[in-house]
Amino acid sequence: MQQIAPEEQLTDQQIINILQDQNQISQNTTNIQAFRSNQINVYKNLRNRSIFKLAFTIVELLLFFLALGLLPPPCVETTLNEFFILAIIANTIEAFRIIYLLLIIYNDLIEIYQNENENIIPYPEFSFANTKYLLEAISDYHSSYKFIKYLMIVLDIVVFMFGQVQIYSNLYGKCRIGIPEFNFTWGVAITFLIMRYITIGIPTLIVVIYILVLPIAYCINMRHLQKNNRIGATQENLDKLKVEIVGIDRISEDNECIICLQEFIEGEEFIRLDCHKYHVFHKICISDWLKARLECPKCRHPVRFN
Repeated sequence: MQQIAPEEQLTDQQIINILQDQNQISQNTTNIQAFRSNQINVYKNLRNRSIFKLAFTIVELLLFFLALGLLPPPCVETTLNEFFILAIIANTIEAFRIIYLLLIIYNDLIEIYQNENENIIPYPEFSFANTKYLLEAISDYHSSYKFIKYLMIVLDIVVFMFGQVQIYSNLYGKCRIGIPEFNFTWGVAITFLIMRYITIGIPTLIVVIYILVLPIAYCINMRHLQKNNRIGATQENLDKLKVEIVGIDRISEDNECIICLQEFIEGEEFIRLDCHKYHVFHKICISDWLKARLECPKCRHPVRFN
């Protein structure tokens, strides 16, 4: 019977370590595969959303072309003509942006599938769980796409504001709403305005209201905090406190500062609060305390500065 050399024999602990390493490798492989599958799903969701948005943009672009081409002579003489031209330019750039995004997604998916064995994925420092984070990663890596995206935000706001003014100013002019031959023109214009109110107008209104309401809410909250003594003292107020020197007599019930839990030493500076003769504290301790809360550390009585 063949004997196994002592150096070739494995101890029980070594066998357990090998099995644990194999299980760890298997678990890591499973986690990586699940992560890659989730990333691919996020890419596909963004791709499907982008395709839908591109189709909507193209339809909107065609409607603007038709509205511009079918403008009756009275409407051509108005500023609605410039509005439709500007809207066509904005939608064309938006369509280009979406196509550019789809090309980025297509190239990233190819890279993921080609590097499946190496477990290499685009934007490794980003762990995106949804399309929002994926778009942020794409913007950070592709500066040209980021520029077009912000350009479209500005241009969309300009078209919305310009279109809003021009549509309302022409409601009762030569190209006024209600005349049958202008129905298509006004239908496209009003539809554009409604859509932009949903995507731009309402969010902008919320931001404006938030900016206006926030200072008021802040002032109300500050007054409430001051009423409840939760706002710290200023250095000017702290300077108003009377500073005394510890003598040989006992200056508190237990002769110690309850903030730092250290006994008072003769010659130290301390401050006595008005709420009680034995409510005394080290100057530094009570100063730091009052910067956070305007109340006595012992009895919670409000601290007033004369």
